[in-house]
Formats: sequence, C-alpha cells, structure tokens
Amino acid sequence: MNKNYWPLGIFLFALVVVGLIVLTIKTAITNPVELQRMCQRSSQDVDENINEITKLQAEFLKKYVINFEGAREQTSKEFRQAFIRITSKENGTIQSNAKVNFYLTRPHTAREDRDLGKAEFVDGLWQSPSFSVESLGRYQIEAYVEIGKDSLCISKEYRIKQ
Repeated sequence: MNKNYWPLGIFLFALVVVGLIVLTIKTAITNPVELQRMCQRSSQDVDENINEITKLQAEFLKKYVINFEGAREQTSKEFRQAFIRITSKENGTIQSNAKVNFYLTRPHTAREDRDLGKAEFVDGLWQSPSFSVESLGRYQIEAYVEIGKDSLCISKEYRIKQ
C-alpha cells in the first residue's frame, strides 16, 4: 500500500495560512493607522464638514491674505518660532484684531502633534510661542485664524536640517 501525503500537505498549508493571519494581526496592532489632522480636528470631522470648511476658507481668502514668514529650510536651532502676516485685501492694512493659534505637526504621524498656543502680535507679525524640535525632517506649522465670524486653517511645511 502506498502512503498518501495529501493530508499532511493540506495540514501544513493551513498552518501557514493561520501563521500569516496571526502575523497580519500583530503587525496591524503594533502599527496603527495615523489620523491626519487639520488644526487639531480629526480626519473624520474634516471629512464630514469638508463642504462647509471649503466655503468658509473661500470667504476668508476673499477678504484677507495670509503669508507665512521665514525660510522653508532651516536648522533645528533656527526653527524656534513661526510667523504669519495677515493683510486685508480691502485696504491693505495689517490685521491686529485676529485670534491666532499655532500647531506643530509632522506630515507622516500624529504622535508628535503639539498645540503651541495663542499667537502674539509683534511688529506687524503674529508669532507663535517658542518651541523646539529634537529630530530632523519635515514639519508643518498650522495656524488657525479667526477674525470676527471668519476663520481659516492654513499650513506651511518646513524642512529641518542640521
């Protein structure tokens, strides 16, 4: 009588499939999906309200111009504050009556997100509180600006080098 190895092959194949399922679950648990945030709003909140957000941004940009000041590439010693200038399109004056909050984030992760706090108006620029970064790479500064009923979240990416 000849031995039949088919049951052993099927059993080993089933073990490999179970092993790959366990490996997939372990990998998914140790590497969770990062939420992309926009001015500390969850991605779900942004998705649900994107039409309203886009409308508010368009209305804001009809009235005001916002520019980030400073070089896009800086060293970690230079990258200590963020600056924005808010100008009215109507008469070209610098806006000093805004409420501005700054956030520091990295584009690829939400783990290092920081709320930098309220900005201070100094010499025509809104400046963030001082901060420091430990690692090199890409960072985003987000500014949430409110002027009366109008609001806008705007961001700029910076590259930090040695």
